[in-house]
Amino acid sequence: MTSYISLRDRRFDVTSAVVQQFDGLWSVEIETAPKEFDGELWAPRLYHQGLRLTTHPGGSLECASTSWRRKSDAGYPHPELGLMYVFGHHDVYDTTLAFGRADAEHIELVWDGLCDVFWSGDFTKAVPFQCRCVASLRHG
Repeated sequence: MTSYISLRDRRFDVTSAVVQQFDGLWSVEIETAPKEFDGELWAPRLYHQGLRLTTHPGGSLECASTSWRRKSDAGYPHPELGLMYVFGHHDVYDTTLAFGRADAEHIELVWDGLCDVFWSGDFTKAVPFQCRCVASLRHG
């Protein structure tokens, strides 16, 4: 699997991806290599630092998923926010985060949704993003 984050038609190579469990919650941290567009360096970072996820016996996230429309919805299932950082930290919404095959050290991750970048043109509000990567898996 090629590891990347795309914002509309701009694609960024993932340099670091970590899924970690702590105190019954999960975190996801994905960083990308910088690329220059219109004289500015872009290096999107996608993350969520407090996910409540149902795991399989033994704690495996394989085939687990979660989705949400907005953090303000009554049914938002997590104590923390999912965020995208480009030129500032902004919520991700209308999003689905799903996990695929896993072994003791790695897990496949697919995360799609919308985010605000507040740049210009097609990169202001409701910018579609996709993330595909294999993340390091850490417990505790």
